Amino acid sequence: MKSIVTVVLLSGVTCAASLKAIAQQIPSRAINTQSKVSSIALSASALAKSWERPTLRISLPTNATKFKFSADGETLLTNGANEQSAELWSLTTGKQIYAFPAKSGFALCDVALSADGYLAAALMYSLSAPTLPTKRQVELKVWNLKTKQAQWTSPIQTHAIQTNETPACQIEFSPNSRFLATSISSRSRNPQVGVRIWNARQGTLQQITRSAVTYINRLAFSPDSSVLGFVTGNSQLHLWNLSARKLQAKLQALDGKYVMLILDAIFSPNQQEAIAFTSDGGIFSRLYRWQIKTGKLQSSSELPIDRTDSLLSLSPDAQTYVYGGDVTGYHIGNFQTRNSWDFPQNLSPTSGLTTVVFSPDAQQMAIAQGNQTINILR
Repeated sequence: MKSIVTVVLLSGVTCAASLKAIAQQIPSRAINTQSKVSSIALSASALAKSWERPTLRISLPTNATKFKFSADGETLLTNGANEQSAELWSLTTGKQIYAFPAKSGFALCDVALSADGYLAAALMYSLSAPTLPTKRQVELKVWNLKTKQAQWTSPIQTHAIQTNETPACQIEFSPNSRFLATSISSRSRNPQVGVRIWNARQGTLQQITRSAVTYINRLAFSPDSSVLGFVTGNSQLHLWNLSARKLQAKLQALDGKYVMLILDAIFSPNQQEAIAFTSDGGIFSRLYRWQIKTGKLQSSSELPIDRTDSLLSLSPDAQTYVYGGDVTGYHIGNFQTRNSWDFPQNLSPTSGLTTVVFSPDAQQMAIAQGNQTINILR
């Protein structure tokens, strides 16, 4: 058994709402999920699932690098085979419901579903740059899941992405479904303008965080949609206050005088703390917790992860994480019971680069298997 540290966190999959099943997986009317988001966050421990014996629910015959569960856990949106379409899949039948094609000559790099079940969104970038060889064209597209038509599209003109680089991009809806946050950046030295925050229904650009950094990663909204957190290339966690339209805090994880690399960042369900998973780049992993309002460090604790292991996913109910590597194998840890279990061999992630995503209620996880299928475990 491996010792597991108790943490409270909200996954990068920010939708934590409970919706009733939607007819044919497509919603027919809006559902107010604001109160449901809060109630589920506060009762997360009641929803805790034991992953001691995970079983396969269904396998989807598709390959994808990015995917997100719907709020009710009954559908999965992926960036599709070869990143050429946003594919919506039924997790009951295992069949594709609909595919929203990428623009010709573009690839989809990340996708998202709104918590109210109305919208799907994707960031896409051009595969070539015929007029400006040092820049790619970037486009944000949002579809209406009921009509299957484009709700709105917006080109993004100011990203300096080298044509020989694969952009790092993130897109997330706020838990109240009002906002859509996007970031697309590269690991080059060209500074980016920051994270964009859009009106999700209308497509108007509301705010830009204006963080002049080279790389932005790990977008996450607070449960009440008031704060956006994101990790920068210089390993800081920035907290952006949407109401005040300004940077609320710049947080950095320090172990003595050494700067720890922030690999993931989330918010506690009670909205009191910002939490970061960190590594020193080789041996130690630590968990840091700051008070959101003041930016004051509350605590830091070492995580019992082997130096050869990687963190693959954290569950939104603050109970489970997936970790491992090619040396020790892959494991599911429960930090409440302080147990950990090996994956069944036929269901295990295939490498440390495998994408693993939990459903909002933490009762399921999706694992990309060898660029051929996506397994849904429960």
